[in-house]
Amino acid sequence: MAQSSLHIQISAHDRPGILAETLEFIVKVGWNVVDIKQFVFNGMLNLSILLEEDDEGLIPPLKDALADYAEQKGLEVSIYPWKPEPQSDAPYPHRSVVTLLCESFPSTAFLEITQTFANLDINILRIEQLDSGDIHVLEFVIGTRKAHSAEDVLNALVRFKENYRVDIAVQDETYFRRNKRLIVFDADMTFLQCEVIDELGKLAGKGEKMAEITRKAMNGEMDFKTALRERVGFLKGLPEKALEKLADNLPLTSGAENLVRILKHLGYKIALVSGGFDYFIEKLCSRYGLDYGIANQLKIEEGVVTGELQGEIIDAQGKENALVSLAEREGFSLRQVVAVGDGANDIKMLARAGLGIAFNAKPIVQRQAQASINTHDLKLILYFLGINRDDLQELNELVGKSVTQSWPK
Repeated sequence: MAQSSLHIQISAHDRPGILAETLEFIVKVGWNVVDIKQFVFNGMLNLSILLEEDDEGLIPPLKDALADYAEQKGLEVSIYPWKPEPQSDAPYPHRSVVTLLCESFPSTAFLEITQTFANLDINILRIEQLDSGDIHVLEFVIGTRKAHSAEDVLNALVRFKENYRVDIAVQDETYFRRNKRLIVFDADMTFLQCEVIDELGKLAGKGEKMAEITRKAMNGEMDFKTALRERVGFLKGLPEKALEKLADNLPLTSGAENLVRILKHLGYKIALVSGGFDYFIEKLCSRYGLDYGIANQLKIEEGVVTGELQGEIIDAQGKENALVSLAEREGFSLRQVVAVGDGANDIKMLARAGLGIAFNAKPIVQRQAQASINTHDLKLILYFLGINRDDLQELNELVGKSVTQSWPK
């Protein structure tokens, strides 16, 4: 006897008990439940149930029972033939997540992005709005016939990104996406809202020269090691007391402190890996309870900067090596690592991480990163980790209480 497979679709104003009532007569009639999916949107229930049975004679009584049920309860019920399909034969087996951040998301933006996906034979499997307050955050789960890389999808969205000034992250939809365990920040112009070495240059009376060299290095126009040594040479004779005063007044990027509290509450390990100087990074790690700080060692003798470095220079390769080393030390997969940076010397580090975020970054960095944020608020990173508005509100309350409880009375 041929096996029958059916797909039942129910739409209704949501209330408790609809699924239980439906399953009651499905079981009584004798059908086997294969799968159930349901969600509620704006108070409306959308329920799908997949059924199988060897006896085709059970189809009429099921249809009759469903028709009576729908009439009594005021529901909309549809029944469709269903052909079970092995996962390997699914038409869009490769899944990715596209997250969009923007101030507003008009209807024209919805139209353009859906047309872009359609033109690329990309199927939208699910859309979820993570926030719709001061910032709009949308998450698209998409399916493709072939294993498109994040870079392929990002390239396809270049025009859309320019038209609507939207920040985008593209990630593979795997269990690692919501299981990140280590986050590695660049310091200058990422965790901090300044270039520390340029501030030191001002104190040494070489501000303009230092800033120009920094600009070239961060845009990839000048070798980082050469630029660093040249700038450090300008600092010769600067007293350590000037460094101490600067370290006490470094401006954090908006959202940085709250982000650290939330990530620590979630069990993340947090690192600063910087092309700057350990003198400042160590103080930041101590002040904010960060787990690791890796940076260049500025040579100081008898309370004065010598104009030299000691030890290995942390350049682009050094940052990548540090990220890999920290992941190995903690026993994490690289797919569980988030890296955040803005300059050309961050590109390798961002590429090696499971999620690399270009934060208010130079164009050369944004072109190569799988995610970007162009708003000065580090807390927005949480949306790329799958956290929604309700989660964020709860986390803010939890970390707020923990901070309050830790303060002396």
